Order: sequence, then structure tokens, then C-alpha cells
Amino acid sequence: MPTANVNGTDLYYVSVGSGVPCLVLHGGLGVDHTVLHPWLDPLSHVLHLIYYDHRGNGRSGRPPPETLTLNQLAADADALAAFLGFDQVAVIGQSLGGFIALTLALTYPARVSHLVLMDTAPAFNYLDEVIANAARRGATDEMMAALRAPTPSDDEEFKRLLQIVWPLYFHNFDPSLAERQKAHVVFSACAAASSELFLPGYDVTPRLKDIHVPTLVVAGRDDFICPPRQAQLIRDGIPNSELAIFERSGHFPFLEEPETFFATIRNWLQRTL
Repeated sequence: MPTANVNGTDLYYVSVGSGVPCLVLHGGLGVDHTVLHPWLDPLSHVLHLIYYDHRGNGRSGRPPPETLTLNQLAADADALAAFLGFDQVAVIGQSLGGFIALTLALTYPARVSHLVLMDTAPAFNYLDEVIANAARRGATDEMMAALRAPTPSDDEEFKRLLQIVWPLYFHNFDPSLAERQKAHVVFSACAAASSELFLPGYDVTPRLKDIHVPTLVVAGRDDFICPPRQAQLIRDGIPNSELAIFERSGHFPFLEEPETFFATIRNWLQRTL
């Protein structure tokens, strides 16, 4: 397995394609790069995609849980780019991976050349809206209970709760597609619990104006957890940014509207690379 030893832990990574180097940051925490790989591989003829698992997640090392902070995760991304010999990288961050991407761009601005922020937010201070969105989308009592449940300590129980709420992440839920997306995930309840400690303090909204690299903000119209309103806040805050809303998607436009999604990303890359 290809791993990079950085900042006291091993990061598992997968390299696909050629072109501009691009770190791909998965969300969660508690899942891994396989929720994005190989699904983003159609970009590999333009970008050299480096998918990786954050510390404490997937196939990466398990350092002390208290090291799972946004600043440390951003430092790991910076160190991974340096380990691979890249002075600058484009960055794709999805969901909580977008939180890390924004922190990386603000903390290590010289490292980042381009940002693609997919279904993410500049703060996570709208939990009531998440619950209301789930109810509006027809969440069952079981789903609502799973959303409100504390993160379990057991990986299998964490996986079970995620399985219950996974349909909410889609505009039109396709069980077969969703199962293929999660088939190779190594779940980590400990990582998910660690993220709950830093999420209340995450808010980069006032600092978005300090990001000057070309940025594409992507959102699914039906995303219940990172709704388009959050994407608009990022678009309004980052000077050199564009916004693309996918009308028939939830949290994963690259799965639900792949043709439109990849055409949009390619068009933006052609104009900004």
C-alpha cells in the first residue's frame, strides 16, 4: 500500500491520472477516500488526482484521537503535497473535506493553486436547519433518531447508523449505486467522534475574503446537510469564485448528475488552469 509518513502518522493514498497535481479530500470524518474514488476518475486526464485517507480514517494510521483537528488535518495535506514533491496543488474538498480544504488555503496559501469545494460549508452552525431539511425530505422516525444519536464507539454500529441515514444524502436514492459507493469504506467511529469536538468551533466565513485562488463551489439543490445556502455564502465570500448548483442532486452530484457535473468541472478547469 502506498503510504506517506507525515507529521507522525502514515497517510494512505492512491494516485490516478496526469496533469496538474490535485489532492482529493474526503469528508466524514469516519469514512475514507473510496466515497470519492473511483467516482472522480473522469477528471484524471486533466488532473493528477491524489486521493488519500485522513489520519485516523480508512487505511491511514491511527494516531491519538486528539490529533484529529482541522489545523492538523490541513497540515497533513500540506505535508503530503511536499512529500510527493509538489510545490503547488489544486485541491478538491467534499463535505468536511471542504472544511479542511478551506483551512488549508487559509493556512498554507502558497501551496494551493485552485479550489473545488463540493457540497461543503464555511461554518457548521446550522444544525437545526439540517434536522429541518431531513424532515422536509421525508426522513423516517428511525432516520431522525439516527441523526440525533451520539456517535457510537463501535465501528460497526457507526456503519449501521450511517446506512440508515444514507438515503437522505441523495435527490433520488438508488440503493445499488449507494451500496457500490460504500462497498470499500473502512469506517472509523473514533474519527467521527473526534470531528464532533472541532465542528462547533469551525467558522471561516469572515476569512473567505483572504482566499484569492480560482475557486469553484459546487452544491446539490437537494443536499440536506450542506445546503446551497452554504455554498452561496462561500461564493459571496471568496473573490475569485464561481458557483454551480446541480438541480437533481443531493450531497453527491458526481454520482447523480455525472455528465453535467464533469462537463461543468472540465469547463471551469479549462478556463482557470
